[in-house]
Amino acid sequence: MNRILLGLALLLCSASVALGQRTVSGKVTDENGEALVGVTVTAPGTRAGTQTNVDGMFSLEVPANATVLKFAYTGYETQEVALGATNVYNVTMSSSASTISEVVVVGYGTQQKRAITGNVATVRGEDIAALPAQSFDQLLQGRAVGVNVNLPNGVVNNPPVFRVRGINSINLSSFPLVVIDGVPTFTGDLSGTAAANNALSSLNPNDIESIDILKDASAAAIYGSRASAGVVLITTKRGKKGKTRVQYDAWAGLTQVTREPEMMNALQYVELKNEAAANAGLAVPRFFLDTIPGRNTYIDTRWADYVYRQGFSHNHALSFSGGTEQTNYYLSLGYTNQEGMIIGNDFSRLNGRLNLDHNLSSRIKIGGTLGYTKSNNFGPQSGSLPGAAFATAGAGRLAFVAAPIVDPYRYDANGNRLPGIAGYNIASNNQLGRGKNLEQTGFYNPTIILDLNKHSSETNQVQAAAYGQWEILKNLAIKTQYGIDNINVENITFWNPYHGDGQGQNGYAANT
Repeated sequence: MNRILLGLALLLCSASVALGQRTVSGKVTDENGEALVGVTVTAPGTRAGTQTNVDGMFSLEVPANATVLKFAYTGYETQEVALGATNVYNVTMSSSASTISEVVVVGYGTQQKRAITGNVATVRGEDIAALPAQSFDQLLQGRAVGVNVNLPNGVVNNPPVFRVRGINSINLSSFPLVVIDGVPTFTGDLSGTAAANNALSSLNPNDIESIDILKDASAAAIYGSRASAGVVLITTKRGKKGKTRVQYDAWAGLTQVTREPEMMNALQYVELKNEAAANAGLAVPRFFLDTIPGRNTYIDTRWADYVYRQGFSHNHALSFSGGTEQTNYYLSLGYTNQEGMIIGNDFSRLNGRLNLDHNLSSRIKIGGTLGYTKSNNFGPQSGSLPGAAFATAGAGRLAFVAAPIVDPYRYDANGNRLPGIAGYNIASNNQLGRGKNLEQTGFYNPTIILDLNKHSSETNQVQAAAYGQWEILKNLAIKTQYGIDNINVENITFWNPYHGDGQGQNGYAANT
């Protein structure tokens, strides 16, 4: 009897649930009557949802408390339809005005996206503003079709390999022309030292409104042969009518080496090297375990700990924007400080930008932009930059070729490090000190090189432009613009006379 009552109760519950739901269906089309595939159909406030099929049809079970159907599709205005007594809902969706009316910058002015016939890719500034990088070009990889961006190494602020439509010339640069607010700017590595200095790092990514990449013949409409590798047009943010808007953005992060090779310890090194010496017919042993005076453990140096580090980076951006019927303004200040994974590899940038637009009348408009950037780049000889692949003093290499059986420093009888230059374990033949070993134990001692050598590249850059525009007729205007991009770079190199690249020259210093 109890089982019968339980079955009846379950049946009644199922019936009540079924009576509380209904199935709605219909077809979704565009303004031309074409079926839209993949339109998301949901009932807000419930878990009910589905998508239209290849014929634009949908079928959805909705609970009794559902009051609205919501239709959403990329490139079309989201639409809501109130649920009534009927169960069939045929919906016509309209193209999104923001999509078809989006203004894209091209070589000869601006156009609405729907009117463009050329090959143009657009990246919004908001998509890259919060990403941790020194320059915007490093952030474009995978964000635009036909654009290939690769970082060749981990040196902070090293220019990436930037290609639009591949390599276009054997003897000319394949780097695209970069234009900021109508003014062509510098590209490439401005440094003449081991500290990389990407020219495009002078622009704060937080100041970018949009990036338009011209990939076909329209790129040469104004810029001629300079556009043979494509054109990257950057539009910085402008003020909009309304109350002053204050915005602060910041990020912080850590940088460290990944997939670091596991090196032999001191005992393994001695065993293997002595075995190799014996196989070569040399008298053995030639390599020995050693200790530091006053300490009971063997020397077992992990050289990567003296070259690599966990770097801390942080970025701050503060902006003010607003405007009236006549004047719009945008003011920004930014500061970034980034530490690379190699000790001594640092990048800092301080920048400011002011954009103004003013309507003299209903047909005449004037405006301008002024940006200033001061950046400092520091870096050791890493062996990673172009032309330095075989540098014996490359820090990235020294971390893995020095023997673990010698210490980077020298000590007195009490185990205290000796003062000054005497405290570095270096030999008179400009090699890493051997200790009591009979054979070479490495090339250079990276600690003295990282401590005493200096490579820096400092940049001061001013970017400015002023324009005047006269609207002769509706949709017909004349615009003239004058711009400057002035950059001053100071490169400093100092090599100590005791060890490394400067030892054979009794030291070296240059300021260019």
